[in-house]
Amino acid sequence: MLAKLLKYEIKATGRIFLPLFLALLLFATITKVISSFSPGDWSTSASISMFIYIIIMVGMFVTTFLMMIQRFYKNLLSDEGYLMFTLPVKPWQHIVSKLLISMLWIVNSLFAAFISILIITLKKGDIAAIAEVITLFYNQVFEQLGFSMYVLSGETIIFLLVLLASFILIIYASIAVGHLFNRHKMLSSFGAFIALTTLTQIIITFVGWLSGNTLFSDVHVNPNDFLGMQQLIQLSIAYGIAFIGLLCAAYFAVTNYILSKRLNLE
Repeated sequence: MLAKLLKYEIKATGRIFLPLFLALLLFATITKVISSFSPGDWSTSASISMFIYIIIMVGMFVTTFLMMIQRFYKNLLSDEGYLMFTLPVKPWQHIVSKLLISMLWIVNSLFAAFISILIITLKKGDIAAIAEVITLFYNQVFEQLGFSMYVLSGETIIFLLVLLASFILIIYASIAVGHLFNRHKMLSSFGAFIALTTLTQIIITFVGWLSGNTLFSDVHVNPNDFLGMQQLIQLSIAYGIAFIGLLCAAYFAVTNYILSKRLNLE
């Protein structure tokens, strides 16, 4: 059923995001073509095209954020919730499907924005030059790190994905907590978000202080010790993944408990 939920979410959100991505890339291309006719001086048409491009990009990110909230709130905690929770699906599956699709569109939005910027800024010959620089950088890093380069890259990607998941899940938990109240649910959700964010910051500060005085207290690495620095960075990232993963689990548990045991659709 989780696969069906994911398929449904992609269909429901794709018809909004795909046209946005296409519009963004289209106006990036139009801006590039128009500006190429007068590279030293932007024409009125190029300025208008650029303005529309910026509006679309801002709208894309705003839509991504609002859609992340709207899909969770409307599908599970509004009148649609009566229908969604009659399906033979566990509450945790609803949460996972919303989480994964939200992460998908956030990553795709960043990728689309990056590609559109490249379309506007790159000139003839830049791609070959960038490819040469990337190849040189890759060879130098691989010479220093070897296979550890892939491990470090993989850890960094996992860390960023877990960090993104924690941002989404704390919003879900805040909305779920806010719906425990009979009145002013959205205001209560905002208050819950402030409270959870503050509590999280306190925990991060405490754990950071504790780690500095326990796990990393005896770690002394010479800046010239490249291998030692690499191992310290990998250890720090792995520690960050584990810690943020625990925060994700806590937010997920709160949301799942409320949807399973304390659901309030009134």
